[in-house]
Amino acid sequence: MKPLALLTNDDGYASPGLRALRQALSDDYECVLVAPARGKSWIGKALSNPGALTVETKRVDGAQVFVVHDGTPADCANLGLYHLCPRKPEIVVAGINIGANFTTSLTLASGTVGAALETALHGVLSVAVSLELDATMETTLHTAWHDGQVELFQPAARAARLFLREWAAQRASPRVKLVNLIVPQHLQEPPRFSECAPMPYEYGSVFVKRGDAYYNRGRGFLARDAPPRSDVWTVATGVVAFTCYAPNLERIQLDAQ
Repeated sequence: MKPLALLTNDDGYASPGLRALRQALSDDYECVLVAPARGKSWIGKALSNPGALTVETKRVDGAQVFVVHDGTPADCANLGLYHLCPRKPEIVVAGINIGANFTTSLTLASGTVGAALETALHGVLSVAVSLELDATMETTLHTAWHDGQVELFQPAARAARLFLREWAAQRASPRVKLVNLIVPQHLQEPPRFSECAPMPYEYGSVFVKRGDAYYNRGRGFLARDAPPRSDVWTVATGVVAFTCYAPNLERIQLDAQ
């Protein structure tokens, strides 16, 4: 029997990132997919309360997906873990997120990381996967999806599969329950992985004023200003960055085990 993997995301059940992830992991895992009916990005680990969540099943690329209406990514992760999986999953993988979840600030705000944190708190190894994209492509993917875009995420999905295989083979610290994995848009082949620290939050307000309104800076992090060995710096070199955490968000350095 294959190990069971719960897959979820914050971009919606038909996202090309989730589709590519399932395709890449289905040889190694029995996959259960639980995802929001629509995009629910940048809400961290928010859980719905009050409100009734309804679930329907749809088929995407021939695979069953549990679609949670009005649910957050963390809702999807919790429902999958306790209500929709046939047994306790060995691993939870959230993503592949449209855009990189790097820096301390963006990591804590990410719905993808929030979904992984929800199940990590319940003792299941959980990996959040995101793909760095240039501003034009990220805007395009947040506007509309089509089948051809799944291919864009396939290198990142293969990198995630390789990472999970290496992780299992190396039997990394059992204290680690949450891993934030960030894949460069211009990925080296074969992919290289580097443990790193999240880049600190370096500017003041996350918002900038334009006219009478305030806008999220969004892409205000410049790689040339990133500290060496930070997640932003690592991704800029074409290397897959990963950071390990305990469920209480204590960062765990593998070389210190």
